[in-house]
Formats: sequence, structure tokens, C-alpha cells
Amino acid sequence: MKKLAIGCLIVLVLAGAVIAGVSYYAYRQARAMFVQFAELGQVPEIEQRVRNKSAFVAPSSDELTARQVERLVQVQARVRQRLGEKFADLERRYKALSEKQNPTIADAPTLLSAYRDLAAGWVDAKRSQVDALNEADLSLQEYRWIRDQAYKALGVPFMDFDVAKLVEEIRAGGKAVEPGRLSGAVGPSGPESNRKLVEAYRKQLESNVALAALGL
Repeated sequence: MKKLAIGCLIVLVLAGAVIAGVSYYAYRQARAMFVQFAELGQVPEIEQRVRNKSAFVAPSSDELTARQVERLVQVQARVRQRLGEKFADLERRYKALSEKQNPTIADAPTLLSAYRDLAAGWVDAKRSQVDALNEADLSLQEYRWIRDQAYKALGVPFMDFDVAKLVEEIRAGGKAVEPGRLSGAVGPSGPESNRKLVEAYRKQLESNVALAALGL
């Protein structure tokens, strides 16, 4: 699990460098990938199908409810089921990244290329996520908050990757933007009540960290 946590941080650093413009070459590679794979261009429209668009106000206590944790696990389960055998491939690539020694920004294009053949499957998984969110009556904003708090409680960092934001920026011809942020935490944190709630789902949540790391 430690290696997976390190892998999340590596993905964040690489993606952040690509999008923030630390390496213009790497950013061009990312842009080329999104232009080449038209499937990813559907993401903003797919996310618009989330019916619950109400603004989510997180409680000042940062405390999760049992129902919120249950819905998080349910949404992840549906996405994983939709990915089917592709999930094993995604997880394998993610673990390989987490075990890489001394990654540098030069690795970013390689990382992005590694996921090219998963683009269509990822978009299909995004559709499944939206369907599951609608069934659970969750907004994307609340879902992401729940996921963040749950992985904080477990002590697992991951990248909340906003593909829709990147696609829209590329369409607009804008400069590099930061599509992801570090979520979760390195080491258990947050309210004690959250740690107790997620403990019953530790195995499922940890096994799905590859989904969280790709914004699902």
C-alpha cells in the first residue's frame, strides 16, 4: 500500500508538471494525446449529465456520514464492474508507476502514452460513474469531497484528476492549466469518526485507489 501511495504522489507530480508548464515539451505531448483521442473530448458533456448540480457545502467538522461512505463504495464498485478486465490492466500500469525509481519530468510523455489504449475504456467508466452518481443522487462536488475525506481517513494520497477541465482548456486554445490536485493524505488524518467509518471498507477502497488516481 505504501508503494501505491508513493505512486499517487508520482502521478501528481508528473501531471502537475505537464499541465502547469514546467516542461513545455511534456505539455505538448499531453495536448497531442487529448487531441488524438477524440473519446476524451466527450468528458465535459458526459459530466453534464449528472442530475444533481446543487452546490455542496462541506460540514465544518469534515465528518462523513455512514450513508456517504456507502455511496462512495457503491459508485466505485459500479465503475470497476463497467471496466471489467480493463481494470486489471489499469491497476497493473498504476502499480508499475508506483514502483518506478527516481521518476523525472522526462517520464511524463511515457506515462501518458501508457494510458492511450485505455482512453475509450476510461470514458466508458466515466459514463458508468455518472449513472451511479445519479442513482445515488450525488453531485460530482460532493462525491469528490467524500472520496477525499475517505482516503484521508485511510492515509492514502491520490490525484483528483479533472479531465473535463483539461479538455475544455485545450478546446479554448488556452495555456496549460492544472487539472489535478493532491487529495487524500500521507498517513491517516481527519476526524476519528471518519477513520472508524472507512475501516469497514478499507479493502475495497484501497483496491480501488487506481480509480481515484484517474479521477473516477
